[in-house]
Amino acid sequence: MRRLLSVVALGVAVAGTGWAATPFYLDRSGVLWKATAEPTGLVLSAERGGVNLLTSTVPFIVGIPGSNDTEIQVAADEVTGKVAVVWQRNWGEGLSEILAAVWHGGEWEQLVRLSGDFWTNPRFPTIRLSQVTTVVADPEDPEATVTIRDSFLHVMWWEGLGEAQDASYALLRLTAEPAEDDRLRTRNLGEFAASRIPCEIDPPASVVEHPLFASQPTHDRALLFFATPRVCLFHLVEVGFELEPPPNGEGGLVGTVQRRRHRPVFGVRTVFPTPGAISLAGARVVLGPNLSPVAYRVVGSELEYIVARPQGWSEKRTLQLAHGLTIDQAIPLVENLAR
Repeated sequence: MRRLLSVVALGVAVAGTGWAATPFYLDRSGVLWKATAEPTGLVLSAERGGVNLLTSTVPFIVGIPGSNDTEIQVAADEVTGKVAVVWQRNWGEGLSEILAAVWHGGEWEQLVRLSGDFWTNPRFPTIRLSQVTTVVADPEDPEATVTIRDSFLHVMWWEGLGEAQDASYALLRLTAEPAEDDRLRTRNLGEFAASRIPCEIDPPASVVEHPLFASQPTHDRALLFFATPRVCLFHLVEVGFELEPPPNGEGGLVGTVQRRRHRPVFGVRTVFPTPGAISLAGARVVLGPNLSPVAYRVVGSELEYIVARPQGWSEKRTLQLAHGLTIDQAIPLVENLAR
């Protein structure tokens, strides 16, 4: 099967097991949230300073014998106080779906099926939170303003069989009420493929099947790294947000202004060729403001890395973890090379 070249390398870069997401989330108040698969179902717990604060089972049937929950991830939103759990429910060989549950105020507010046909074997979800704030003029007081805040949960996963495989994306607006029609948006990321470049190299599934979020300094957007089986480039798509216009004929009321919401704006930022100077298995990719990535990984007693340049990737470079240089010191030095 024809697969893309560049997605191969960068995909492995961030998808390695050494950097895989865990079912933990530490919020700013010091609460450690955790979700675990138990015989009774998926269980969310919270603890601070070794004291248990919460234990709650997601209200979803465990399923048929042999089914199980994997790829569990957790995110706690400080704007709404909601905690989201995303996981892969495996019903049998090659049968799965991606689920999300939202806990709020002592109860499970909603349970959402993010993927569609479980015969396409949706798998390997990954998540990211965004918080967006916009200040607009108060229509009833020219000297005052109204602040509109929204929180979003981004989810990516891989699905499909044979030639029909792609990365998929879902956006859950956490500031929406569960009954709001636009609280969930989904897209097939294959539509962002930049061009149809023939590919003769078949990359390993462990690379292609892991869409990833780039590391970034701001939380008002998300940067998506993903492969498509039809092009030979690794894509970087940005999901930003803009405030929707006020409803026609309803302007002038503060309540109407406050009901406005942010909507996503998608755009392909850039594509990358395949870095060939380094094995990216178990590596990580970091982006700077100029979207110039650095890929690195730890191999034995050294840290290998490559840096993106206008003409392509640099040769492989190494930092020896010796003479007082520890891994905790070496990683920030390399990540600082991102521009």
